Amino acid sequence: MSCPIDPNYVALRFSWWVEVFTAHPSCIYYFGPFENPSLATAAQDGYLEDLIDEGAHIVSVRTHLCQPRKLTIYEDELTIHDLEFGPLTFFEGLVVR
Repeated sequence: MSCPIDPNYVALRFSWWVEVFTAHPSCIYYFGPFENPSLATAAQDGYLEDLIDEGAHIVSVRTHLCQPRKLTIYEDELTIHDLEFGPLTFFEGLVVR
């Protein structure tokens, strides 16, 4: 006998986040949570501007439904799971150094 998944539980656990891969430093940043992808996308320019002002090089940006384990994941903390959907240019940047 299986238990149905409570949709409210899923809604509480996962939210929309802006995920930003950067080089120099090699990090993954998460900004959120947001109620829907439109709100996340509307907010992302401000986050990107702040990162660029701090000297980060933006490699990739995406908005997706997830539950990040940390808001900032530095290179020495990266796991295979963190990199599962990372852009090829981010991987290249890690290897080239």
